[in-house]
Amino acid sequence: MEEADTYLRNGQYLEAVGSYQSVSDLSDEPDARARAILRIGDIYSYFLNNYDRALQKYTVVIKDYGNSEYAANAYFNSGMILYERNRYKEALSQFKTYLRKYPSGDRRDTAEFMVETCSRPPPVTKKTVPAYKVPVDEEIRVLIMSGARRVVVNAPSPFDIKDSEEKSHLAGVRSATLDVAEGKIRMNGTPVSPQDVIVIAPPEGYMLSVNGTPYRGKLRIQKNAGNSLNVINVLSIEAYLYGVVPKEMSPRWPDEALKAQAVAARTYGLYQKSKNRDKEYDVLATTSSQVYGGAAGETERSNRAVEQTRGMVLLYGGQLVLSYFHANSGGMTEDAERVWTAEVPYLKSVHDEHSVKAPHHSWSVLLKLDEITNTLNKKGIAVESIQKLNPASVSPSGRVSKMRISHRRGDIILSGNDFRMKIGPVLIKSTLFTISGEGGKIRFEGKGYGHGVGMSQWGAYVMAKEGRTFEDILKHYYQGVEVSTP
Repeated sequence: MEEADTYLRNGQYLEAVGSYQSVSDLSDEPDARARAILRIGDIYSYFLNNYDRALQKYTVVIKDYGNSEYAANAYFNSGMILYERNRYKEALSQFKTYLRKYPSGDRRDTAEFMVETCSRPPPVTKKTVPAYKVPVDEEIRVLIMSGARRVVVNAPSPFDIKDSEEKSHLAGVRSATLDVAEGKIRMNGTPVSPQDVIVIAPPEGYMLSVNGTPYRGKLRIQKNAGNSLNVINVLSIEAYLYGVVPKEMSPRWPDEALKAQAVAARTYGLYQKSKNRDKEYDVLATTSSQVYGGAAGETERSNRAVEQTRGMVLLYGGQLVLSYFHANSGGMTEDAERVWTAEVPYLKSVHDEHSVKAPHHSWSVLLKLDEITNTLNKKGIAVESIQKLNPASVSPSGRVSKMRISHRRGDIILSGNDFRMKIGPVLIKSTLFTISGEGGKIRFEGKGYGHGVGMSQWGAYVMAKEGRTFEDILKHYYQGVEVSTP
């Protein structure tokens, strides 16, 4: 459950669905299963905009775990979705049931209000959501450091240190060593603010550096639990992409591939921003979101790809898509539902002969059964002396969707992706593999690298080399999308 919660906090919504599903499938505790299914419903509702799937999950909680504390949220959340979809009688029933079963529930007041509202519903009108448009000068908040004990900020010219409302506290500083002592943020050993947040804006025409790495935009530095600091880089979405594209794709690759990466990365960042307005940051600077290296890794070619696609995003049904990408599909991309059990209409499996033309698309690794046993136990999967591994099911793309682990005390079945991530995604590069072995060793022979969902970056490379445009690339990998221009 902790792993699933971490995925959700990091904005890895599809990974969170898959992890919660594993809890639902494997846990012996009814409360854990109920909570996991409720969370899947919440993710579909709040983060994936799939309200039918959300209602299905809430119904499972109500039907199978009606006596658990999680059923209360399932009733209430179902009522809200039904109300928003003009299904007022059904919504009324859900809110009334909530009040009857949970008269002291945390949402009692809102439920009572919704009963009144559903009893006198407004006229039914067709609700339309306007097509997404990238706002001018849109900013994004990137968590670049978390839990730091010491942060050094430098600039070639003096900068100001301000409070959270951006009122100056100290001016004319060129270097600041920041830490926390006695519950207060200090600069060079002296407390600088009674608040938990300070803001540092760059001097005009210059960048700030954090522990030696330059960053565009400003910094929000806030006190964290345990006398440590979080550092959040706040900058325009386009400046953010300058630091993402050359980290996610080689800047030496063809221009059209770089432009496809820029559009996918912009869409992903803005999607996360739209879902994280109540959080202190929108994305992380790591592979949990997409890798961001600040200004240090920028190149002329990758910056040009960002500029030539400025403001362009991927839309499905007029709304931003969750634009996952990976290194190499191995010849066929995968349906998100077969990796994480998460249904996403534009992340479907497509034939991808381009990725097979890329170098190093195949791989092989030999592992001892004892190694696999020890690794799984360290990752929380209790197995004793593994005797055999074999795929329990294979998806139409050829990937292992379920892995059966036969050990001394019985069999355990993990999702193929869960198995891969627990053994190590650098060792088991994809779930597109076959197994053979003897004498206590297993050989994995595979193709591709990554989860296989969305755009294959090496496939984009080959398509660009063959003369395809970035629009061609994106529409090949993301089904039914529109490349929206400002």
